[in-house]
Amino acid sequence: MRPGGKLATGVLGALLLVLLVAGVARAAYWLLAPLVPAVVTIVVLGVVYWVIFRGIRRR
Repeated sequence: MRPGGKLATGVLGALLLVLLVAGVARAAYWLLAPLVPAVVTIVVLGVVYWVIFRGIRRR
């Protein structure tokens, strides 16, 4: 067994893990990015509804 073999295997494994995480993150962004405007719109409409129909009550 080579002295640097274990180190090289560890570095290669870490590199593959980083690439896998980056790929999954990119796929998640690609799938979820189109939903962001809809979610923001729903939240804003919810806040407007809350202010109009519930009012801001201070005690």
